Amino acid sequence: MRKYSIKFAKIQNNLEVMWQEKGLGPSAWNNNNCESVNHMLKLAVDWKPQRVSVLVNLLRSVVHTQYTDIRRALCGQGEFQLTKEFAGHTVPYSRWVTMSDARQNELFETFMSDTGVKPKSKTITSSDGLLTVKANNRVARKPGQTRQPKACRTQSNVF
Repeated sequence: MRKYSIKFAKIQNNLEVMWQEKGLGPSAWNNNNCESVNHMLKLAVDWKPQRVSVLVNLLRSVVHTQYTDIRRALCGQGEFQLTKEFAGHTVPYSRWVTMSDARQNELFETFMSDTGVKPKSKTITSSDGLLTVKANNRVARKPGQTRQPKACRTQSNVF
């Protein structure tokens, strides 16, 4: 019985530490998403073993529904909304319904390819800390001076 109380105390401590973080709290606690999807799949097959083909079709429909939910979030409809990292992809619903399917697909693909990570501008600070300038990885060269990149295996023919 002692092992379980130690494990429970560790879990409780971890939760308390997490809840003290800025922006988190008891209301931000979520169950494992895998358990949620697993339960949904079991409900869909009525808790009975099924053939693989039935499972594949079920998974396909679940994924299709999730993509539909993402499309709805792009135009501000449905249960979900875009987080602040992806808010730039939001399209007003009035514009979304007037777009062609090809344009909607293009915006969706752009959204799906976005990682949400913005590159940070590199800066260099002087040793005394008084001056900070934007870093530049280009090396100054004399006019007309060229260098072949290391990764380049061929060179263009210049006439």
